Amino acid sequence: MLRSLQIRNYAIIDQLEIDWKKDFTVITGETGAGKSIIIGALQLVLGSRSDVKILRNPDEKCLVEVLFQCTPSVQNMLREKLDIEMDEELIIRREILPSGKSRSFINDSPALLSDILQIAPLLLSIHQQFDHLDFFDKNYQLAVLDSFAGLTEHTLKYKKNFKDYQDLLFQKKEIEEKIKQGLIEKEFVEFQFNELDSANLNENELVKLEEELNTVSKSEEIKSNASQSFDLIQKEAGILDQIQISLNLIRNIRINETMKSLYDRLDQLKTELKDISRELEQVADQTEFSPEKIATVNQRIDLLNRLLKKHRVSTDSELIAIRNELQNKLDLITTSDASLEQLNHRIEESKKNLLKEAAQISRERIAKSAELIQKTNQLLLQLGMEFAKFNIQLTETDELKETGKDQIEFLFSANKGSTLRPIKDQASGGELARFNLAIKSQVAQKNEAGCLIFDEIDTGVSGQIALQMGNILKQMSSHQQVICITHSPQVASRANHHYYVYKEHLGKKTNTNIKSLNKTERLNELAKMLSGEPPTKAALKNAMELIEMT
Repeated sequence: MLRSLQIRNYAIIDQLEIDWKKDFTVITGETGAGKSIIIGALQLVLGSRSDVKILRNPDEKCLVEVLFQCTPSVQNMLREKLDIEMDEELIIRREILPSGKSRSFINDSPALLSDILQIAPLLLSIHQQFDHLDFFDKNYQLAVLDSFAGLTEHTLKYKKNFKDYQDLLFQKKEIEEKIKQGLIEKEFVEFQFNELDSANLNENELVKLEEELNTVSKSEEIKSNASQSFDLIQKEAGILDQIQISLNLIRNIRINETMKSLYDRLDQLKTELKDISRELEQVADQTEFSPEKIATVNQRIDLLNRLLKKHRVSTDSELIAIRNELQNKLDLITTSDASLEQLNHRIEESKKNLLKEAAQISRERIAKSAELIQKTNQLLLQLGMEFAKFNIQLTETDELKETGKDQIEFLFSANKGSTLRPIKDQASGGELARFNLAIKSQVAQKNEAGCLIFDEIDTGVSGQIALQMGNILKQMSSHQQVICITHSPQVASRANHHYYVYKEHLGKKTNTNIKSLNKTERLNELAKMLSGEPPTKAALKNAMELIEMT
């Protein structure tokens, strides 16, 4: 239940603190006094959109804080949804800074608005004056039936599964588009891939080929020069022989370090020249002029250059990357069929499960709709609608929807002999107000919210009918806290507790305030609601009679 509400710097409220009680509480006051502003503050702290325009003083922050006392079952659900440790008291606070920034807290710890919106239905349910217009919306009608039937969690799970099913259908469409596009491109992609694949591309091959071409083109010159160089080193009286003569001359004069060093260097040079001459000999022996080899290398270079130009790249590494990309495209075309087959299987399984879930939801809706119809018709009778009839028409659609396979229509007839028709075509404002309460009083009993707030839902009714509405609200308060903003003295007379909202004019400012009425003040307020101010003796007597009827 709602235990307390604290408001600071909100709209025309400077500072306000209300301690709420269990059972049935009414809030009355003149039009414009600020009753609905209090409801707005409650909606703000529980996650509605904020705006700096709500700041009474634009230089100070706005603060709204609520304290709830939670039953053990609600505590368990809160722990499950938020994964927090808590006792029976839960404090939610929201601050709107002058900059427009909003901050929220749960038990003094920073919290996301999404978390607060998730748990708000477990704590508080607000029903406002024109909510009955929602009954014109078939989705709302279905949501009402599901709430009454205790199907809300089940339908949320179904809705998630339906979204997953739609995602699978979207994936299927994407794959089918890719396959279609791939088949159009397949011949061209295959041609390009085969051309590159048959080229047997290698990294840095073109650079190596150009080096090889340069070598084979000068093979005769290389052979001749290498052979001549070998002769200069190895022939009789050649370089090696001359070095050997020098070594013999120096061998006997190695009398100091300088001469020893010179001898060693000459000896090393002799060894190095021997190695060089052998390699020159090998080059001369192995080098042959080959026009065929030149032609082969030129052909390979021409092929690579043609491919580079065709694909508008500059290196063979880029050609290899293109070949691999084309291979991936061909693989995708080949594997898409298999992927599509697997996806179709998942789609069929998902649809099968959804159909099973939808059928179960439909059965429960049909079963519970009969109970809702019966109880609502009983309440309409209590509310003075002697000939009113309410029915729920459920029909099965051919295709799955996010709400199942059911199509709903609330049918209503207010007058004797009238045909049941869709509710939007049948009811007047006052009749809709009574219908609204009759339905919501049934749904509320199934609701986990510990506190129900009704904001002027009795608009358009008066007298005995309003009294019956008050009785129904009082009956609801036997198992849930009920708070009702009303202009009806009959409804107000049924309450256990009565608050009065009023405006104070202090200097140049107007401020909304609230007070709890004692017995005398309550009697006087009811009398004013009946006759105006000052209340007449007859109104005071009538007010007393209303209270004594409680």
